[in-house]
Amino acid sequence: MATIRLKRTSEYNNRMRDYKIYIDGKQVGTIANGETKDFPTTEGQHTVTAKIDWCSSPNISVDINDNKTKNLKVGSFRYGQILMPIGLVLIVLHFILSKFADFEYTIFLDAPLFLLLIYYLTIGRKKYLTLEEINDN
Repeated sequence: MATIRLKRTSEYNNRMRDYKIYIDGKQVGTIANGETKDFPTTEGQHTVTAKIDWCSSPNISVDINDNKTKNLKVGSFRYGQILMPIGLVLIVLHFILSKFADFEYTIFLDAPLFLLLIYYLTIGRKKYLTLEEINDN
């Protein structure tokens, strides 16, 4: 039987929430943070999507031959692991500088990060997750 193997990256952005996995528009299961899971399917062309709340990954099309396994990797949006700590550091920096140095404008450094997050939660909601094929090793 043909199999789609999904490996979810370990990340703290969506650690507490499972991704729902859809093959050909039907939910076949969920995948937790850092988990690898196999989803049996039939031979041929399939469309795979991962979703979390109202956000999702772009659809990826995979072609599976007889009794083979296709390996896919799913994770959060690009640079999501870096942007969250940077935003937190900037917010803490703002509070320290505004309290002790009477400098009020550091909060504007968070504006680009905030706008990027708003983008991924609205217009780019179908790109919030990444889904890609990886080598069959």
